[in-house]
Amino acid sequence: MITFAEAVAQVAKRTPPASAEEVPLDAAAGRLLAGTVESRLDHPRFDATSKDGWAVCSDQTFPARLRVLGTLAAGRVAPGSVGVGETMKIMTGAPVPSGADAVVPVEEAVEEAGSVAIDAPPRPGANIRRRGEVFAGGAPLLEAGVFLTPVRIAAAAAAGRRSLRVVRRARAGLLVTGEEIASSAAGPGPGQIPDSNGPLLRAALAREGCETTDLGVCRDDLAELTSRLGAAAKLGLDLLVTTGGVSAGDFDLVSAALRSLGAEIVFHKVSMRPGKPTLFALLGPTLLFGLPGNPVSAAVGFDLFVRGALRVRAGLPPLPAPIDAALLAPVRNRGRRLALLPGCLHFAGGTVGVEPIPTLGSHDLLAQSRADALFAVPGETSLRAGEVVEAYPISRDWA
Repeated sequence: MITFAEAVAQVAKRTPPASAEEVPLDAAAGRLLAGTVESRLDHPRFDATSKDGWAVCSDQTFPARLRVLGTLAAGRVAPGSVGVGETMKIMTGAPVPSGADAVVPVEEAVEEAGSVAIDAPPRPGANIRRRGEVFAGGAPLLEAGVFLTPVRIAAAAAAGRRSLRVVRRARAGLLVTGEEIASSAAGPGPGQIPDSNGPLLRAALAREGCETTDLGVCRDDLAELTSRLGAAAKLGLDLLVTTGGVSAGDFDLVSAALRSLGAEIVFHKVSMRPGKPTLFALLGPTLLFGLPGNPVSAAVGFDLFVRGALRVRAGLPPLPAPIDAALLAPVRNRGRRLALLPGCLHFAGGTVGVEPIPTLGSHDLLAQSRADALFAVPGETSLRAGEVVEAYPISRDWA
């Protein structure tokens, strides 16, 4: 059995970087950027007005009555310049005419036939968005490894990008094991339970952008399990996730099946709870994660190890940096293994707190569903409210 930190390190060490692919902006949402993006354009592209108003020279005497040269709409360029004693009506987003260095809002001027009266002197640059003030052409725009949100895609579009180089989606396989798992739509029979781990892990893989092949449910039969895993190894998968069959019972057969296929078992059992039986192996070039059958253990194993491998593929650290959070209630870990417990993060007054979520154990999906973080409590340790623990966010979009 290895420590949690050693297990995280082994997964990171054995995970190769992903290749990249170019995709159009409309296909980039939710993807991870594969390289730094530099702007090809200034943004804004030109000095533009931020308001409907009057383009004027600020270096003249006010109050003033100015001759109107015309009206300039967004998308058009002024045919001439604006001088002292002159103005041009200008609509939001239009380029500021040469000679003008300020825009007076329409509500601060009085328009009459062919002229406009302005009382208060505008400050130079008033209501003008300067060329390149957000970013200049050639400037770094987005860093490799960022999650492409709609606003980041909009920034890339404003920078003149029509496509982005992103991390290739991982090809994943999922195999659920166990005689007790009801795989039919008719529902569970005597002694069976509904398949919750299948939906859990399919959703988790989809959340991470994986292209997943559902390999169904396998009985606790060594020959069948060996055959199914061997067939999966020929699919060219980047990773294969199994659930169940990795503990110490008579029908926990994943390890034996992998050994018969010549897989390299990197570790089997981690000094943590939940998730002690977690297995990590190399089945040819495929990373195999044998997650426990208890649903909370499967969820935690995915968040800490499978997701960690997907992060490493993208050039990120295997885990987000832990947050120092003050406990909002006392906790106690009576066991010897590191406990990774469900909690809710609270941000107030510049401090971070974590509220422990009471749980009945590794079958308590309801408690786990309320968590947005896992916080670590060392073995045989009691902590009071206010003491600081390390918390790992488990939401999708955390850096």
